[in-house]
Amino acid sequence: MSKQSNSLGYSVYPSTWSENRKQLSSLFMEGSAVFTSLHIMEEMHVGYVEQVEDMMEFLKSTGYKVIADVSKRTLEIFSEQSLTDLAKRLNIDILRIDYGFTEAEMLKAAEEIPICLNASTISEEQAEFLRSTGYEFHAMHNFYPRPETGIDEEQFMKRNRMLEDYGISVMAFIQGREKLRGPIHEGLPTLEKHRNLIPYHAFLEMKNRYGIQEIFVGDGILTETEARYIRHVLKEGVYCIPVELEEKKTLLNQVFTVRIDSPKEIIRIQESREYATPGNVIRAQNTIERKRGTITLDNELYKRYSGEIQITRYDFKPDDRVNVIGKVKDEYLDVLDLIPNGEKMMLVDEDEDHE
Repeated sequence: MSKQSNSLGYSVYPSTWSENRKQLSSLFMEGSAVFTSLHIMEEMHVGYVEQVEDMMEFLKSTGYKVIADVSKRTLEIFSEQSLTDLAKRLNIDILRIDYGFTEAEMLKAAEEIPICLNASTISEEQAEFLRSTGYEFHAMHNFYPRPETGIDEEQFMKRNRMLEDYGISVMAFIQGREKLRGPIHEGLPTLEKHRNLIPYHAFLEMKNRYGIQEIFVGDGILTETEARYIRHVLKEGVYCIPVELEEKKTLLNQVFTVRIDSPKEIIRIQESREYATPGNVIRAQNTIERKRGTITLDNELYKRYSGEIQITRYDFKPDDRVNVIGKVKDEYLDVLDLIPNGEKMMLVDEDEDHE
């Protein structure tokens, strides 16, 4: 199985952080991190320094780890002489530096604080050198506001493999959903393929397919619903699947196990045989075509399999022995491919509160 993600991170900026103050408090969970940029020229105005200090005090008091993108201009506006002075003043956990600093300045800072570099610009020779220093280095991919400019899957995986081979952990961004950051407002993902996906799907793909341990929402924060689904995965190891059930609504909000031997075409529910209790006859009904994402219940015609519940990952023809009892909501269909066998899952009504 892929490496587990440590946390879901958010992007917070001095000019807008106070708008999300309440939600940032409610969304916090142990290990959560925040990415912020301290060299956006448009945000630097009278009162900027105090604004940043207030933001940092709030984030640290809430418990967030902070990764801050800084430049020479950042040092100037804060009247600090070095990266370490700035980091200590603002209580920054990881400094992300991209351009403007010499190698000597970077290594001097690395003696006292972890350093994050642009994942796209680290060469293999540089990665080998960074490892030889013995200091802590990370690599963070950019996010891409303009459609069609996000990086592709192949180059993403190739670069990540190289960086991880040299002991450099990789961070990346997924897009938001409702409040998309300007000026283009078309999402801030690292991967172009994620731009129009729901964040839950993009997060699971980063986590399970690419093994990214620290994933940030480029556009800021998530809706309560999306964040809730991701928290279930991180805190409890349970994958939520929003569904529409025509019957057997007692299946909602129960934790089930994906059978370890489920084939790629279907999810078999390990606990579903419990429904085949003596005297509980399941009559044949609604034995229609099973499109991808269909939730089914084997009826009495399936003999010893009666009571088994499945979720289809492929399309199947009608079968008189299989009742159709519901379906996965369309926008969550691809989540089915990202739930590993042996993991826990829960069918949920997206409109209910499950906390």
